[in-house]
Amino acid sequence: MKKWIFFSIVIVTLCFLLFTLSGVLSSLIIAFIIAYVFDPIIDWLETKKISRTGGIVILFSLLIGIMALFFVIALPFFSKEVSAFSKKVPSYVNTLKKSAIPVVNDYLKKHPDQVDYLKQKIQNIGFELFKPVINFFKSFFSGIIGVILNILDLLLIPVMAFYLLKDIDKINEKIKNSFPPKYREGIVDVFSEIDSKIKNFLKGQMIVSFILAIIYSIGLSIFNVPLALIIGIVAGFANIIPYLGIAIGLVPALVLSYLDSHSFVNLLGVTGTFAVAQALEGTVISPRVVGEKVGLHPVMVIVAILLGGHFFGFVGILVAVPAASIVLVLFSRGYKWYLESNYFNG
Repeated sequence: MKKWIFFSIVIVTLCFLLFTLSGVLSSLIIAFIIAYVFDPIIDWLETKKISRTGGIVILFSLLIGIMALFFVIALPFFSKEVSAFSKKVPSYVNTLKKSAIPVVNDYLKKHPDQVDYLKQKIQNIGFELFKPVINFFKSFFSGIIGVILNILDLLLIPVMAFYLLKDIDKINEKIKNSFPPKYREGIVDVFSEIDSKIKNFLKGQMIVSFILAIIYSIGLSIFNVPLALIIGIVAGFANIIPYLGIAIGLVPALVLSYLDSHSFVNLLGVTGTFAVAQALEGTVISPRVVGEKVGLHPVMVIVAILLGGHFFGFVGILVAVPAASIVLVLFSRGYKWYLESNYFNG
C-alpha cells in the first residue's frame, strides 16, 4: 500500500510541475523528442565505428542540408503562390463586400432589434481575433528582454537536443540502475513496451504526415485553391499531432476556394480532398505504415490531445500521445495481472 501512495505522490507532483512550468518546459520537451527520435540513427552510426559526437554532427549537418535544399527547391513555388495571392486580395475583399454585406443588411432590415446585439458580437469577435496580435505587441514593447528570451528558447532547442543525444544512453542506464534489482527486469520490460509503442507511433506518424502533405497539395492544386502548396504542406505535417492537419487546413482552403472561384464544385472538391485523404489515412495508409503495433484507438488519441491541450497547453498536446501510450501499457498490464489474480479466479 505504501508503494502505491509513493508512486501516486510522484505522479501528482510531475503533473503539477508540468502544469505550472509548461511554458518553461516546452523547449526542453521538444529537444527531448528530437533526441528520442534520432537516437536509433546515432546508435546505428556507432556500430559503424563513428563516435557518438561525430555521428550527431553528421546527422545535424545532414538535416540542415536537407532543410536548405527543400527551401531552395520550394521557395520559388512558395513565392509564386504568395505573389499570385497578394494580387488577388483586392478582388477577395470586393467579393466579401458583394456577398456578405447584402446578406447582413437584409437580415438587419428584417430583424432591427438585433442591430445592437450583432454590433456587440462583431466587436467582441474582432477583439478576440486580434487579441493574440495585441498581446504580442504588448509583450514586445513592454519588454525586449522577453522577446530575446523567446528567441534564445528556440536557439537552445538544437543545443539541448545535441547534449541529450550525446548522453541519452548514459541517462537511460542510470535510470535503469536506480530501480531495485528485485523489480528491475519487470520495470524495464514495461518501459521497453512503452518505448516500442511510442517509437512506432512517431515513425509511422511522420511517414503518414509526409504522404498526406502530398495528397493535400495535389488535391488542392487540382481545384485551383490559392496557396494550395503551402496549405497542403502545413496541413500534412501538422498531422504529426493526429487530426490537427484537417483542423487547421480545411477552413482556410474552403474560404480561399470560395473567394477565388465562387464555384460550388471547387468547394466540393476541397472537401472531397480532405475527406478522401482522411479515409485513405484511416483505412489504407496508417494500417500499412503503422499497423497494429501502436494499439491506440483514434478516440483515445483525440481525447488525450484534447485533455492535454486543455490542462497543459502546447506542452500537453506534445506529450498527449506518449502519455496515452503509457496509460495503455500500464492498463493492459494491470488488467492482465487482474485476470491472473486469485481474486478474479476465486
